[in-house]
Amino acid sequence: MIIVVGAGLAGLVAARRLSMQGHRPVLVACGGPAAALGETLSERGARFLDVLGWADCLDESVALAGQGRFSAWGGAGLRTVQDEDGQGYLVDKARLEQVLAERLKGDDLEWRSARVLRLEHVPDGVRAMLDDGAALEGQALIDCTGRAALSAGELADRRRLDRLVAAWRVFDLPEGAETLAATLVEAVELGWWYMSPMPGRRMMLALFSDSDLLPDGLSRDGQVWAGLAACTDAVRVRLESLGLDKALDGQAPAVAAAATCLVSRFIEGRILRAGDAAAAMDPLAANGLATALWSGVHAADAALALLKGDAEPARRYEKDYLLGLVRHLNSQHALYGAEQRYAAQPFWQRRHRALD
Repeated sequence: MIIVVGAGLAGLVAARRLSMQGHRPVLVACGGPAAALGETLSERGARFLDVLGWADCLDESVALAGQGRFSAWGGAGLRTVQDEDGQGYLVDKARLEQVLAERLKGDDLEWRSARVLRLEHVPDGVRAMLDDGAALEGQALIDCTGRAALSAGELADRRRLDRLVAAWRVFDLPEGAETLAATLVEAVELGWWYMSPMPGRRMMLALFSDSDLLPDGLSRDGQVWAGLAACTDAVRVRLESLGLDKALDGQAPAVAAAATCLVSRFIEGRILRAGDAAAAMDPLAANGLATALWSGVHAADAALALLKGDAEPARRYEKDYLLGLVRHLNSQHALYGAEQRYAAQPFWQRRHRALD
């Protein structure tokens, strides 16, 4: 038996992959619905849904076909961002997970609504101690618990590389307001803003900065957030054109962790880590959903191979993950390095220092 912990995107994918291979996994998860965050899924990442037989899940309730990416970054004016991989999709991550979970209930697997308190290595696999008093023993376990990284400990410590957080909200578009399904990123002294349309005529707005740099009262007073948005160029114009500029005053934003966090090991005995439990990355490079899909599929394949005594797929999974992280970090560093207008500001000093 293989245990999958966590019912986020990586966990759902891992369980589906195992089921498709004729294995009956146990999926352990608890908690309420996730926040409705808007994220980008690349064309390459979407192909993993094809592999899983879930391509039709990207319907209009879940995703918008991307129509462009724009940035105000590294200089004055608005630029179009070209992507060799196509425009991709603008996805409601919570809705996607809800749809996939419903589909997964038709597969042959066991669902356990519980929280895992701790994990123990045993001679033939892994033991998971649950908060309902039960103990599950599996021949392998895939940790898909997100930033909580349940399995991280003394042997696979988790390091946070920065203090990035997102102050965000999702708005309903006013009646009659029309907009391209295009994302907008704008660099400012405090960090950077992100705007993205979402299915259901909604718009996500987020300010990314470091937790210690956010103004006092931001998470309690919408007027503070609105004041910061009013000082932008491209974001302010888009908000005004959609009639959303006044909506920022009414409610303070939620604040969520967005820091880069890495574990020192992706494979530990019969424990495999996937999604944000392995590596939670700065969202600037927009690879989170694709990485969750990729890692869920390949962690499942590696776990099945371990059950047969073949450790090579697990070693290859870890190697490929590390190579992907290097590429991601290089891309992230290049993007931050391209913005020099605010080099004297603490947020940008920290990112530029990381390049030295």
